[in-house]
Amino acid sequence: MIKLPPLFQRVVVDVGQSGQLLVQLVSTAVRQPRGYWGETRDEMYAMLRFCWLSCTLAVGGFCFLIGNYAYNILTLLGAQNRLGTFFVFASAREISPFCTGMAVAGVMGTAMTADLGARRIREELDALKVLGIDSMRVLVLPRVIAITVMTAAFNIVGVAVGVVMAMISATVIGETSAGSFFSVFLSNVTVPELIGTVVKTILIGFFIGIVCAQKGLNVRGGPEGVGRAVNEAVVLCFAAVWVINFVANAVMLGLNPEMLVNR
Repeated sequence: MIKLPPLFQRVVVDVGQSGQLLVQLVSTAVRQPRGYWGETRDEMYAMLRFCWLSCTLAVGGFCFLIGNYAYNILTLLGAQNRLGTFFVFASAREISPFCTGMAVAGVMGTAMTADLGARRIREELDALKVLGIDSMRVLVLPRVIAITVMTAAFNIVGVAVGVVMAMISATVIGETSAGSFFSVFLSNVTVPELIGTVVKTILIGFFIGIVCAQKGLNVRGGPEGVGRAVNEAVVLCFAAVWVINFVANAVMLGLNPEMLVNR
């Protein structure tokens, strides 16, 4: 009998547990589509309170910095008015989804893993099962839905904030007018670009919710195990944000080559 390496065994177990969790959540959400939307609304409101500032600062600060660098480079080329073209893909395609996913994973993903892990080691989940309460439906499903929806919502706000910060870089620091910036930006932005950034962040948020829930529900080893689960969850989510962003962009550009046309 072939014995798999411990690391490979762990990866297989994690993938299997995540798949089982996904099936359970989809099953309970579809078969009984009522009764969990109140908790979902509360989780979305909590996420809005605790995560909006980090997402806004991450996207806005990054876009302002990149906007300054890009404007300086375009000035050397004599094409200062093309900054709007650059930020079609810089903000909507790259910066906003990436920074939003990282902020959500670091703030709300870790919080969900720590909370579920603490409930596991205190045996609260077993107590809920004894009382006949479905912990998946009460604790996990609303949080996964909230993270999925709010990640996409934060990304839309992030795109707007990024464009505004780039416009400030071009008008306040540079010598380009706001009308020139938005004229070029709106000439190059496309519907597939906007749809793609929303779909991409939905996938990122859904992955964050599933992975963080799986790590929290399967904590072992007491408080130290909770810390390890949080570290593993955030590392996996950070890596997944980059991978999903890259793959989604490759698919989107492959299906819509007109997005590469500079107008």
